Amino acid sequence: MRYRVIYESSVLEMPGWLEDVTVGVQHGEQARIHPGLPMKLGISDDRLAIIPLMRAGDDVLSASYLIHPSPLLDALIALFEALWERSVPVRLNGELAFEQELSPDEERLLTLLAAGATDRSAARALGWSERTVQRHLTRLMRRLGAQTRFQVAMEATRRGWI
Repeated sequence: MRYRVIYESSVLEMPGWLEDVTVGVQHGEQARIHPGLPMKLGISDDRLAIIPLMRAGDDVLSASYLIHPSPLLDALIALFEALWERSVPVRLNGELAFEQELSPDEERLLTLLAAGATDRSAARALGWSERTVQRHLTRLMRRLGAQTRFQVAMEATRRGWI
């Protein structure tokens, strides 16, 4: 089974956290870290979400919201996906613990775009159609939460992709 977890960066201070994540990764966990997560949230198969209710200072869970298929569930899934894309992958032993950040095609495309290639010249260099270049670029923009090529380059640089 594979599952994704975004940890609040404060967990880095917890003793034994890395060992726990290492065991999780060995059992299919894909882990990332994000500062300032807005809430705790669990989503199961895009069909159900649970939000535990805890106020600041509480050390006991008093209740939880269970969200069934609805616009609210859709919004929570979109929130998770946006946070996932902006989170830092947990690296174990210098490797990505769960997946490569970029496919070889995306890596080549980013390299060409960073060098100033147009869609046409990138397509020619890669042996693709211009439409294929645009599809890959659109997918990268969605993954990175970018609206422009410049934002793609900035975020890819921030993540160490280029």
